[in-house]
Amino acid sequence: MNNFVLVGFMGSGKSTVGRILAERTNRLFVDLDDDIAADAGRSISEIFADEGEAGFRRREAHGLRRALMKQDIIVAAGGGAPLPDENWHQMREGNCVVSLMAEPAELARRLNGARGRPLLQPDVPSAIATLLPNRIGRYDAADLVIGTDGRKPVEVAHDIESRLPRGGVHRIAIDVPNAPHEVTIGQRLPSLVAQTVKRMAPSQPVVIVSDWVIMRHHLRPLADALKSLDITATSVSVPLGEPAKELEALAAIYVDLGTTGTDRQGCLIALGGGTVGDVAGFAAATWMRGIRYIQVPTTLLAMVDSSIGGKTAINLPAGKNLAGAVHQPVAIFSDLEYLETLADAEFRSALAEITKVALVADRSFVDWLSVNLVALLGRDKPAMLEAVRWAVAIKAGVVSRDPHETGERAILNYGHTVGHALERAAGFGRLRHGEAVAWGMEVAGRLSLSSGAGTSEAVRTQHALLQRAGLLANRPEVKRADLWQALRHDKKSQAGALRFVLLREIGRADYGCEVDPNLVWDTLAKVLSL
Repeated sequence: MNNFVLVGFMGSGKSTVGRILAERTNRLFVDLDDDIAADAGRSISEIFADEGEAGFRRREAHGLRRALMKQDIIVAAGGGAPLPDENWHQMREGNCVVSLMAEPAELARRLNGARGRPLLQPDVPSAIATLLPNRIGRYDAADLVIGTDGRKPVEVAHDIESRLPRGGVHRIAIDVPNAPHEVTIGQRLPSLVAQTVKRMAPSQPVVIVSDWVIMRHHLRPLADALKSLDITATSVSVPLGEPAKELEALAAIYVDLGTTGTDRQGCLIALGGGTVGDVAGFAAATWMRGIRYIQVPTTLLAMVDSSIGGKTAINLPAGKNLAGAVHQPVAIFSDLEYLETLADAEFRSALAEITKVALVADRSFVDWLSVNLVALLGRDKPAMLEAVRWAVAIKAGVVSRDPHETGERAILNYGHTVGHALERAAGFGRLRHGEAVAWGMEVAGRLSLSSGAGTSEAVRTQHALLQRAGLLANRPEVKRADLWQALRHDKKSQAGALRFVLLREIGRADYGCEVDPNLVWDTLAKVLSL
């Protein structure tokens, strides 16, 4: 795929701009109407006369499917082509959709005297007044919306080129009741983020929450993309790592929201790793009882885990994530270019969550990881894309079915009972989340086997993947008493008894399992050398 699809009303300039853009980007250009006419051996007017609009639309849908089977092309679609849901899905699947817009008066001027357009009846202004209102909503939903009024086609083509993502655009739906949204995965996505914000029509300024390292590397492209669409933005910095989730950092965000006058129509953007997403999301959930926000994760761990599902939280002295809320984002944008500046240790840490989601939900993903782990560790771009897409799709499906974690979603806590306790016992920020989860998985895997719940194959496979990923190289150094204290505050406990997620077999896990405390402590002692 990796195609660019131009949509818009008749006269918006799709064919002219498309040819220029194809030449600038060294891509093949396809004019869908020309393709349909060539395939039928008749003009568009003749197809309408012989088969009616319904016949033409069938040919159009077929021609669109055929065109989008190609790679790296630019397609100029007919004005009505995006309206059928199936066509819209085809256009968006792995591709970037660009809408060209012009005012009705400008469209009428361009279409004056046009021939071979059967729908321009009884006259051009009347046709525009009738057709455009039914189409404008779809045009506005494109990844990029580009105005063409008073601009030369070459200027429009250059504008589009400067905003296009690099490579394909992949989308995964999260169908949470009353809050459906998408994860968009690709490269060079700031312009797509900005277009989403524009579509939201928030009060301004938009508030971007990030840390100083991410600001230095990635804030400018996002701020520039917003500015290009006349969206003002301000930024607020939070500390690096777990200190971002302390009450002081949350208070600083509240101060900024108050200073900028952010109201209930406001919008917040979380630009950063998991801690930034957690605290920014919690601020959005609680400011004026909830405002909209967008997740823009910049770490692999945040892309495959914390940005998805709407869980937001801050830490308290008594434990990790104890004050929180479930507040779904409007959209999630995972830009793989951010991973180019991610430290190796942070990258490896995320592989624990990727391995976890594979082990509890999809054996075929486990098999893929076993074969492709070396490429993934080497940051091979196709391998990274596939791993992120697969992990996100699994979590998105689970979250869609259980958005408030009243059942199945608990399987995603595999390894986290001990993992979170290790983080707290070691001191927040001293042990990476993924490393803690990896050791938590080792404990949970042993418990699964020793309690008779799991299989030796699953435990061996898990150990091999975590070891190859370099996540078991150093045992966490914690005191037994500190670990016990941390486990007592686990949110999954019921009536004071710990509950574990246990691995039944590769691709299947059970949640809410009570395990003999003596067995737990024996396993902890053996795995962690306590």
